[in-house]
Amino acid sequence: MLKRSGVLEVAEELFAPLPGAKGYPIRLVLLGLVCACYEKASTNLDDGFEAITFGTSERLRAELSIPTCDIEDQDAVNALYNRFHRAWNRLVRLLDAAPHERRSRLPRAKGRKIAAVWNGPGGAPPLRRLEELANRLVTTPVRTAFAKRLMRHWTGDVALDTTSLPSWAKPHTRKRSSLEPSANWHYKGGGGREFGYSLTMAITAHADPASAGRYPQLILGMVLHTPEKDMGRHAWYVSSVLSQFTHLRGFAAADRAYTKLRPKNFHQPMRDLGFMPVLDFSKTQVGPEAHHQGAIAKVGRLFCPRTPRPLLDLYQQVRDAKNERERVPLRERLQEIEPYALVRKATADERGNERYSCPAAKVNCPWAREREQRGSRKKGTVPLNIDLDGPRARASYPAARPTVDVPDIPFGERPKCCDQSSVTVQANVMPRMRQELPWQTMSWALAYQSLRSHIEGGNGRLKSVDAALHAREKRQPRGRVAQTLLAAITVMVENIIELERFLRASKEKTSTALVLQADETLPPYPALQEIPALSGTAISRSP
Repeated sequence: MLKRSGVLEVAEELFAPLPGAKGYPIRLVLLGLVCACYEKASTNLDDGFEAITFGTSERLRAELSIPTCDIEDQDAVNALYNRFHRAWNRLVRLLDAAPHERRSRLPRAKGRKIAAVWNGPGGAPPLRRLEELANRLVTTPVRTAFAKRLMRHWTGDVALDTTSLPSWAKPHTRKRSSLEPSANWHYKGGGGREFGYSLTMAITAHADPASAGRYPQLILGMVLHTPEKDMGRHAWYVSSVLSQFTHLRGFAAADRAYTKLRPKNFHQPMRDLGFMPVLDFSKTQVGPEAHHQGAIAKVGRLFCPRTPRPLLDLYQQVRDAKNERERVPLRERLQEIEPYALVRKATADERGNERYSCPAAKVNCPWAREREQRGSRKKGTVPLNIDLDGPRARASYPAARPTVDVPDIPFGERPKCCDQSSVTVQANVMPRMRQELPWQTMSWALAYQSLRSHIEGGNGRLKSVDAALHAREKRQPRGRVAQTLLAAITVMVENIIELERFLRASKEKTSTALVLQADETLPPYPALQEIPALSGTAISRSP
């Protein structure tokens, strides 16, 4: 897996121009860290050194030219470990966007300047290179699974989330910066906080529970970043890397923190990639109402201007419900508002505009009847007979539709959506809230809960005792470069373990099943220039 990732070649290219002796091979440093993570769930340098020096067989030591020493000679062990440590430090310095002293805490002002370099435009090129190396490691098991056709039952749904990655360094003080200058406090949903970094990840998921167990649930990509910085861009980045491996596009679920982001930073780029967001709303987003073309704009949908107020208030009641037991009966009552929702006639045009039609076919509206009589000489007649065994025939019969109570307003002074049979809805109308599955419907609840459970399960696996991503004592090397690479190694190893777990459940041999055959081709990792640029001008295919 480490050879397939291409990270070894990139590291060797970085080390090639350096003057002096070659020193300890960087490929063995990375291999030792991967082995230590697989065997001990640790990415500390001492554990990696012990794994590569004393935990390998004689055949492997000869094949890989691993430097050895007598384990009982403490001076020889210390000398070899210093060579191992210097090789790691050289890699970190070569990838660091803002090299600085790491053995003592800097003044707070200097620490802020270093953090500004990492999070500003000046540090973008080295940061993009670091993200590429990290995702080369993470996606190698994913690309292997695609090559082995283990993902053939996956439908393209993904789940996105940002979790905390605590740091070994102490937090900032008023006068002194932390040894991790670009780290900060990550505030959790439950109210707690941890000092360190945030980790944005995407995981394979499915909105249909029938697909459970038919493919391995792998982490598709990750970005380590300063908490609450560019969350939308990081979610787009891992999704755009995935879009280069497969043509599959499905639902993309995220929590309410992503719903509040600016549309140009998250919603629009995700739709440009072809994904259909499945989002939840906060109380402040559910309450307000607006009007567009006379229709009521609420929770990402457009409703008839004469929609009964008790039905509109059901959305706020669903949002205020304390648990799922209280929410399910309210969702069933929400079905009563469906006849009043405007119907989308077609997908968005080249400018992002969509056409929505009046729900006259689902309600009995005097205004709609008058509008139809003005536009046509034919008068609609009520059928004398009805097929009671046909659900569609029963639902379309006028007696089965709700009746709209309208005031006495002359034609031409009514809302535009009532004077016309259809209206145009621009792309900038409710850009944060429009989604393919209407909020809090049964289909939305099934998809959202299923997708969210997958990413929470992936977080649980990464933070379990077997992976220990949350254990800061098992990831002690300081610096953003070190923390990114070590977190990527942990996620890569967890993907490998998940593949082995899936193969065992499929009753296949894990030792040979991941070896590529002659007719199996590994999808190449996309170059940085091949990843589509982040732009808010493209048009979405989904509402």
